Amino acid sequence: LAFMFYRKKAASAIATHGDAVLIGAFQFDKSKLELSIRDRKVELTGKEADLLHLLHTSANETVAREVMLKEVWGNESDYVGRTLDVFVSKLRKKLEADPNVRIANIRGVGYRLILNN
Repeated sequence: LAFMFYRKKAASAIATHGDAVLIGAFQFDKSKLELSIRDRKVELTGKEADLLHLLHTSANETVAREVMLKEVWGNESDYVGRTLDVFVSKLRKKLEADPNVRIANIRGVGYRLILNN
């Protein structure tokens, strides 16, 4: 229940630009599976977009691993061991163009998308 409260609280503070939301200097369009900064566009996979969307709706709040796995992978059988960590690593690389945006590992709990203003 508390997780849903934080998601709604964070969602109300999200800046939008058309169908895209702003994540630091990035524009993130989940429907187009696209992350762009300046004139550079980066394609995302469906899972990367779902994961980034989940982290963004809970910006600056920790999202538990179990919540991330359930929300992004659901009951799919293709989740194996460190898949979540691999996807977070890929997102980190795609977000490194803006030093004010980072994904932090909260040891033993989950991950947090940190947005510095």
